[in-house]
Amino acid sequence: MIRFFLALILGIFLFLIVGSLVLEEFPSLQPLWEEFKAHIVQLYNMSLVRYGAVTTFVIIIAIFIVFGSNKRI
Repeated sequence: MIRFFLALILGIFLFLIVGSLVLEEFPSLQPLWEEFKAHIVQLYNMSLVRYGAVTTFVIIIAIFIVFGSNKRI
């Protein structure tokens, strides 16, 4: 369990570092990244309104588990 959380924290840290390096190297991707973030925030807000905070949190955790347990990637 602790190993899972450490791997999750390391994955998030790695994603942030690689993402910031990519956005520094390719500044033309900045508008595309902002558009992507706007869509994710809109989906999150729609889920909060429709299902509530606890259910939205459970859905997000379930999505991470589904993608994390996929053996093909």
